[in-house]
Amino acid sequence: MYKYFLIILLISFSFVFSQKKDEKSVSDIEIHYEYSFIRDTMDIDVNHRMKEIMVLQANSNSSIYFSQQYLAAREVIAKATAAAQTSPNVEIRTADLPKYKVGYSVYREGSKIFVTGNISRDFFTFENTYLKWKTDYKDVETILGYSCNKATTIFNNRIYTAWYTKEIPISDGPYRFKGLSGLILEISDEKNYHSFKAIGIEKKQLEIKPLQKGIPVTREQYLKKRQEFKSNPYPERKTIPKEKRDQMIEVLKKDNNSLES
Repeated sequence: MYKYFLIILLISFSFVFSQKKDEKSVSDIEIHYEYSFIRDTMDIDVNHRMKEIMVLQANSNSSIYFSQQYLAAREVIAKATAAAQTSPNVEIRTADLPKYKVGYSVYREGSKIFVTGNISRDFFTFENTYLKWKTDYKDVETILGYSCNKATTIFNNRIYTAWYTKEIPISDGPYRFKGLSGLILEISDEKNYHSFKAIGIEKKQLEIKPLQKGIPVTREQYLKKRQEFKSNPYPERKTIPKEKRDQMIEVLKKDNNSLES
């Protein structure tokens, strides 16, 4: 019964919330995904896989995608910063912040997609549009009670298989995997290096806006800056001993399985 109520809500939202959406973009649903991935392609031990709960807040025209823990850390910092305006004794300790593994966010407006990530202390934002999908499959699966169709795409030289449901007519999904005629509930690459699975869907009306606006760059510029950092981390910190910097470089070399490469 809830499933059909959600579908009716999605179809009718433009009328019910039209006045509110004239002022700001408001989500209709919130989807939680379990994102499972490996950092080092030379270490595929299942016990070493990383996991993060990712959140997608979306309506038919826009969405925001982020790590649940990343948002929690930002909220703690924002509250502490506000409190510091009236009290000199407020202290933000990194060790006390919620721990997160994914520090980027993805904002969609229409067919434009903006990825924002940090390199060292700086945030950068690059723009992309929808991926190209192959959808002429007859395969069907049921996920979270929704009938899902199969689609595939090539992203960063890897083949990804997605399962999307037309029963939720929102052209969205995790990360940059958007542009199908329904919501993506599961997607993974052929080697399962990156896997996204929806674990919960609920109706929510929350403002959709970018979490962070970074320095505008192209995707190529972003990748170049990231590689420069991995080759020479924190160049401004002249006091870091060479041995310590070399250790950092070796650790960063093992972080070789980014979604963007």
